[in-house]
Amino acid sequence: MTTVAEPAPLSFARPRAIRPLGRQLAALARYELAVEMRGRILPVFAVGFALAALAVALVGMSAGGTILVQGFGRTAVSLLQLSLWVVPLVGLAVSALAAADGYDMETLAAQPIGRGTLVVGRALGRFVALGAAVAVGYGVAGVVIAGAAGTGDALRYLGLVGVAVALAAASTSLGTLAGVAARTRTRALALAVGLWFVLALGFDLAAIAALGVLPRAQLTWCLSGLLLLDPVDTARAIGVGLLGAEAIAGPMGAALRRVLGPWGLLALWVGLAAWTALPLALAARLFARRDL
Repeated sequence: MTTVAEPAPLSFARPRAIRPLGRQLAALARYELAVEMRGRILPVFAVGFALAALAVALVGMSAGGTILVQGFGRTAVSLLQLSLWVVPLVGLAVSALAAADGYDMETLAAQPIGRGTLVVGRALGRFVALGAAVAVGYGVAGVVIAGAAGTGDALRYLGLVGVAVALAAASTSLGTLAGVAARTRTRALALAVGLWFVLALGFDLAAIAALGVLPRAQLTWCLSGLLLLDPVDTARAIGVGLLGAEAIAGPMGAALRRVLGPWGLLALWVGLAAWTALPLALAARLFARRDL
């Protein structure tokens, strides 16, 4: 009978070095990373995403298209669309289930460590695991593209990897908040899937409705606000800006560029950073006030 190795036990004894909080976060992140890599979801996602990215790269190099950026561009557009659907779903679901695992959280909360630190450290470990899986997928496709089609626009492609990893961070934070709020795995998973549907489709449907209802004078500001309220559409707008593929920016991305001009990209990155920091801070505060 094969036995599965358990993650290394945590040790939170106060170190002599400065910044014990940083060491606590690092210990929790390593623990969570070991748990996720020992599980099934993220390793399967890493392999599946790498295979999907490789398939997209092979098809993209052989097919024509109307949206074409030199070098990595055609494949990068397809990979961006894949990331916008798959990365938020996996990040939300995995983080919500982990944060809602009451037994695990109660056991770790018995350690001499602040509850907020516990939530943030574990979320950091999940983000590292998810971000590594995304980077592996893009890396496999990138190696194939570079070998077959050259390295033109490779920097834009690397920028797209950064966008996907940033979206993974925002998804991890939102999923952590959903899991802490739901408290049970069943409700956490249902809430995560509901959030994914709203972020992936709901805001786009709201934008389409706004196009047919609002007067033109108010439309641009309304669409810009909707864009900043949705991390998925924010990541899409940043990605298409990097690739120059304006045809898939959508109405909200076009509206933000008209309103903010050159400052639009900075506003998008700030919005994505806020979607990472604020839900995680709220989850830490909520868990710190909970009776275990």
